[in-house]
Amino acid sequence: MVAVNKKIDVYQEAPTMEQYFYLHNGIPIKNLAELIDQLVDMGQELFNHHVNPENNDFANWIRDVFGEKELARRLKMSRSAQGMLKSITRYLES
Repeated sequence: MVAVNKKIDVYQEAPTMEQYFYLHNGIPIKNLAELIDQLVDMGQELFNHHVNPENNDFANWIRDVFGEKELARRLKMSRSAQGMLKSITRYLES
């Protein structure tokens, strides 16, 4: 069986407001494009609140809300905002 990487719509919003991702600072994120925008300037303290050795909130959100298991798997390995941006970019280009 060959895995097919469907093209993800980075502007597809989470189905409901309850499924938006709310950063610890209160900013809501509705889609992958907004996550990318937030990661660009995200401070390490805020990033570490959502990504730590026990948990990766961003990967869980991408998996649970958008069903993007492969992207979520790649994000789980990221330990910095810049690393996560690289993982997203590589995924979108594949």
